[in-house]
Amino acid sequence: MIGALALCRFLHFGAGILLWGRAAYGASAPRPNRWLWGLLALTGVAWLLLETVEATATWSAALDPATIWLLLSATNVGQAWALHLAFIAALGVALWRRAGITTAAALALVSAALVGHAASEDGWPGLLHRSNDALHLLSGGYWLGALPSVLAGLRRLPDREELGRLMRFSRWGHLAVAGVILTGVINTLLILDDVPWMPTSPYSLMLGLKIGLVAIMVGLAVRNRYVHVPQLSNGGGAAALRDLRRGTMSEIACSFGVLLLVSVFGVLNPV
Repeated sequence: MIGALALCRFLHFGAGILLWGRAAYGASAPRPNRWLWGLLALTGVAWLLLETVEATATWSAALDPATIWLLLSATNVGQAWALHLAFIAALGVALWRRAGITTAAALALVSAALVGHAASEDGWPGLLHRSNDALHLLSGGYWLGALPSVLAGLRRLPDREELGRLMRFSRWGHLAVAGVILTGVINTLLILDDVPWMPTSPYSLMLGLKIGLVAIMVGLAVRNRYVHVPQLSNGGGAAALRDLRRGTMSEIACSFGVLLLVSVFGVLNPV
């Protein structure tokens, strides 16, 4: 069960992050978006069914409409799932109409924060936790989700339109990285009572590994922005562009590890 949930989370968050990152960056090719939306919708339904099985401790519940409806209508977690699935459906409409995609992708990703650990918390602590998770997803999704589009865009330089997208991403990327760090610190304090990188539990160990990978990504992003981009602008030519591509590919590799860790420790008890 844990393995299936972790896989669903990995694919679901990955699809949502890429859809939001592509839209925010300005990549508009419809075919990748359609494939990503199909994966987002499919894994969303699969994740909900697995949650139903976990809540009822029986596999037959995943095929019982009455049980699924009871979960969706009578529990906080179920209502959060209903809202999340509604936003996924709205994103599908936006992609079909080719209008409002950026806003719809942001809402579909942000609403995923409602179905995590914070969904069971009530009152102000729950509201604070869900809001912080939403900002963490939005910031991290912009950074991680746009990286494949950035890498593809580097191949089209010196196209002026592509250069404009790259520079816009560079400017907003500062805010996204700062948002990831700030909301990550707050989230850690909300979940854990001890120092997160101490290997006191599988959850805290993997959280510590995630923090380490994010730190490496921050270093790579800073180097790309303040070393390789100026070199490229100052006539560094092929060597500067090669270094920038390698740095971006390294960020993507680290982001893969971050997403994998989050997908696994998100189904564990945070103790």
